[in-house]
Amino acid sequence: MTLPPQAASEETLAPPTPLSADARLIADCLQGDMSAFDEIVRTHTPRIFNYVLHMTRHRQDAEDVTQQTFIKAYTHLASFDPTRSFIAWLLTIARRTALNHFRSAKNFEPVAEDTASAETTPDRHLEKRDQLDTLWTQAKRVLSEREFEVLWLRYAEDRSIEETAKIVGLNQTHTKIIAFRARQRLSKLQSSS
Repeated sequence: MTLPPQAASEETLAPPTPLSADARLIADCLQGDMSAFDEIVRTHTPRIFNYVLHMTRHRQDAEDVTQQTFIKAYTHLASFDPTRSFIAWLLTIARRTALNHFRSAKNFEPVAEDTASAETTPDRHLEKRDQLDTLWTQAKRVLSEREFEVLWLRYAEDRSIEETAKIVGLNQTHTKIIAFRARQRLSKLQSSS
């Protein structure tokens, strides 16, 4: 079946779909522009670091896993599907990297606070802000790691149920149930306070 000449010309005149900022940076990076990848790292490091910090609960581990996440992302950037969410892809890499980090870590010695730099960095600012956030602090204390992770991805990272399920490696129904039960536990805690 052929299209009438008018319909065919309208299709060819349609403007191309604009690329997202991430998609433009990825395209530039794949063309060899290292400053584009620097921009990707600068833009997404706070979110990845914050997510990993909640998983590892150790600043040094979170820094290491965040760095490894971006190295893996750079290595596999050509395999990224631009129809999907880039931040969800990065969070998935971060989660898998953190889990591998836990598996390979045999002995962990925390870095003494006095050896760390006293200079305030953006990730330390985020860390302090999160420590002050009472709801997330309570959630971390009363929820299982899985429940906390699902709630964090769903609400703090504003991921959909579908994206959250993919990141944590569960089906959507199980993810919804975990999120529902975790919210119920938190609401009971809030109402009893």
